[in-house]
Amino acid sequence: MSELTVEAYADAIEAHLRARRGADHVLSPRDFALARAWHEAGVPLATVLVGIDRAFDGGDVTSLAFCRRRVEELIASGPRPHARPSPPAESIPLPEVAEILGSLAESLMGLGAARRAPLEPSLGKIREVQDLVSVASRPNWDYLRGKLREIDDAVSAAVLEALPPEELATLRAEAARNVERLRGRVDEASLADALTRYTVQRARERLGLPRVSVI
Repeated sequence: MSELTVEAYADAIEAHLRARRGADHVLSPRDFALARAWHEAGVPLATVLVGIDRAFDGGDVTSLAFCRRRVEELIASGPRPHARPSPPAESIPLPEVAEILGSLAESLMGLGAARRAPLEPSLGKIREVQDLVSVASRPNWDYLRGKLREIDDAVSAAVLEALPPEELATLRAEAARNVERLRGRVDEASLADALTRYTVQRARERLGLPRVSVI
């Protein structure tokens, strides 16, 4: 649980959206519910604010819900909060799960041998779940959801090792520039956490490694 009250957490999000939009902004009931879910799950405020910034980098933002994907990518790029607000896995068609697993496996296999080496254990996890999805018409969704998260955790834990030092240094410098704007507004531990999450997420993007659990 965040040390901030949910009201202070939501106020900080509102203020950040207001500053980025250059216009008054009040969270809608839907957006406040989303902020509350992140707060109750223990998602650091810095993670939410950096995710909002990433959403603005991609275009005009009109609501917190618009930023959800970017925020939840960062949530999945570091230590797990107590719970992760996401659509029920049961609502995801199995062919879609199989497709995204195949996409990640293909991206991993497309890396050169040196880059792929730290990520080889992830391939084994992917093949295990692919086998499960191919034969299970009604899988245990809690088990499947856990396995998908294991795959993302394994990729995120090893992805920085797959980059050559100069590329990693470039990403870390980019992360520092983007996270530094929050200094003085969040605590140093949250700032450091956001820096790591940002770097991991950008490394996955650089290598074209899609997520399988943020769906």
